[in-house]
Amino acid sequence: MEGMIITMALFIGVPVLVAGAFILKFLARKIGKIENANFKNSLLVEIAAGVLVTIMINPIRFEELMELGVIGSILAYILVLTIAYTLMGKLIWKSTFIQSFKANIVWILILSILISIVVSKFY
Repeated sequence: MEGMIITMALFIGVPVLVAGAFILKFLARKIGKIENANFKNSLLVEIAAGVLVTIMINPIRFEELMELGVIGSILAYILVLTIAYTLMGKLIWKSTFIQSFKANIVWILILSILISIVVSKFY
């Protein structure tokens, strides 16, 4: 069972991370006007923001988050995503908060749509 989980993580998680890093690099260069954005640091932004989101959401139990309702839980998650991606983008890309926010807003909206689809399955 553990082997299957690890295998699925490698075959699904890694390609999603790589695709996300390419998308984030493109958004950082074109929308955020961040000159030093490349694949490696975009991947690092993604991983670091994911860890930060986990640290921020983990103390809140799933049931408590669902008490906010579908809209409330989605808005809470969007807020956490915005804070994490903007902060990690600023620190790793060495950009301004505005540049980091501009670069990450499209990515945050994509993730929010995916999360809202998942959350709506629980109601």
